[in-house]
Amino acid sequence: MDVVWQLARDGAADGTVVVADHQSAGRGRYDRSWESVSGQDILCSVLLRPRVALAGELLLLAALAVADVADSLGINAGIKWPNDVQVAGKKLAGVIAESRTGPDTESGDELESEPDRIAAVIGIGLNVNFDPAQATVEAPNATSLSEELGRQVDRLEVFELLMRSLDTHYSLITAGGTVVSAWREKLTTLGREVTVVSGKTGDSTSLRGLAHDVDSIGRLIVRDENGRDWPVSAGEVTVKDIR
Repeated sequence: MDVVWQLARDGAADGTVVVADHQSAGRGRYDRSWESVSGQDILCSVLLRPRVALAGELLLLAALAVADVADSLGINAGIKWPNDVQVAGKKLAGVIAESRTGPDTESGDELESEPDRIAAVIGIGLNVNFDPAQATVEAPNATSLSEELGRQVDRLEVFELLMRSLDTHYSLITAGGTVVSAWREKLTTLGREVTVVSGKTGDSTSLRGLAHDVDSIGRLIVRDENGRDWPVSAGEVTVKDIR
């Protein structure tokens, strides 16, 4: 993602993609790391320059694109709100998105000359041939395409499927459509009891209730014990186990 941001400062075009075989400082949500064995998975970042109004759907379309890839290979994947792609509760992929507008705070260079547009980078870590049993790093509750299919998977084939799906969804929203309904259909969080923790450690707040729905901009609607609905735009969601 750092490389893509530098390319953005240098004027790289909408749709620029950078792929790595290995990463030494992969990052996920809440400053977590994303571990991957060299040459086994898909680690890529995509530069997009959409209208400001479309920023909220970028994370959704990226998670949806990964779920599409799994589905095309015969794997039933779902999305844990907002962006963890899972198979039967095991994490298959993670997606993060960063956006900036105006002058870059580090370099002072303009990231985007048009006032109604932003520069955004989507980072995707997709476990393709990752073997949780052989991992040298702790990977609790993780899976991969090869783990689910019981065979090695061609990374190039997966990458092409992913890029085509990303392009389809991005073209849809830039043409005035939305991916919210398709993304909602893939959510495994709805109808479940959840705990949402937001804020930094030591200064966090929590909300417990039923993950009732999502709204038109992808916020999770949590209904508390008093029947009040709370829109949640960010936070760490823990889903209560079904027994």
